Amino acid sequence: MTAIALALIPCVMVQFILQERQLQLKHQQLLSGMSLAGYWTSNLFFDVMMAYIPTGFIILLTFLFNVGFEGIWVLFLLFPPAVVPFTYVTSFLFTSDINAQIMTLFIHFVGGGLLVVVVFVLQYIPITMKYGDALRWACTVIPSFCVTHGILFSASGTLLVDQRTQSSSSSSDTVVIPRQIPEEIWAWYNLKGDAAILVLHFVFGLVVLALIELEVV
Repeated sequence: MTAIALALIPCVMVQFILQERQLQLKHQQLLSGMSLAGYWTSNLFFDVMMAYIPTGFIILLTFLFNVGFEGIWVLFLLFPPAVVPFTYVTSFLFTSDINAQIMTLFIHFVGGGLLVVVVFVLQYIPITMKYGDALRWACTVIPSFCVTHGILFSASGTLLVDQRTQSSSSSSDTVVIPRQIPEEIWAWYNLKGDAAILVLHFVFGLVVLALIELEVV
């Protein structure tokens, strides 16, 4: 359910960005004297503030119903600044707002929902642990994955830690067990890594957006 909620946030954003581009509203604003920096800064500020409404509501519900797993509120707070530039950049892949909405919803639902489960299962099975470890970092290219991965690890990470320990002690020469997953929630491999990548999404997304608008890429 959280994956669906997170997927709807960029889905709404991309619609307005594409509509302004299709209807030449962005072009009209630029002709009227607005700079590209002003256009994107105003959109960024507004979309981030609007994204904090549902994410703030989610954080509130987790505490009201006493399901506030350790550290996830930090990931929820970092999600809006990370997903907004990501959505702006990916919007240039589409020419129709309908297609953009459908694909944005699909990307974040798969990345924030299905892939998190796939990575968890792969990391749990001894013969696929190394593939799960590699896929865990590859999937962070999608901001929603960082949030839902943090939720799943905060809730069930001890299963992976215990399984890795047991597999290491009983492994044979044919099965090479990767290094132990840190038990500490805020280890770099766990939530700290997800939080850092969300910050990088914000910075990297703005840089790519500037390069696109300057027609460098």
